[in-house]
Amino acid sequence: MTEDQGASKKRTDPTSQLARGELVHAEVKPLDLSGIPSVITGIVLWAVSFVVLLLLRGHLKNNDLDWWLWVPVAGFGLGLIGLWYCKRRWAAIQAGHRPATED
Repeated sequence: MTEDQGASKKRTDPTSQLARGELVHAEVKPLDLSGIPSVITGIVLWAVSFVVLLLLRGHLKNNDLDWWLWVPVAGFGLGLIGLWYCKRRWAAIQAGHRPATED
């Protein structure tokens, strides 16, 4: 096999280009290290969905779907646990007890 034939068979997929150093990852830092605003947004959305389903409770009961009312309650509760975790984690990062890149 000649040198020209080897060059023509060079793989052009992104993984191979990255391995050869032809592609470079941009150093992009996360927008939110704490995660607290994201979790709060989720909690608010679960609360809104609970209110909407509460307004539709009669329709849900008629169609044997009244268990749907408990789904946002569970999401809200798990969101509160997530908020507690994120606040605790962020406080540890701010205090220097753990690196921001760990997890």
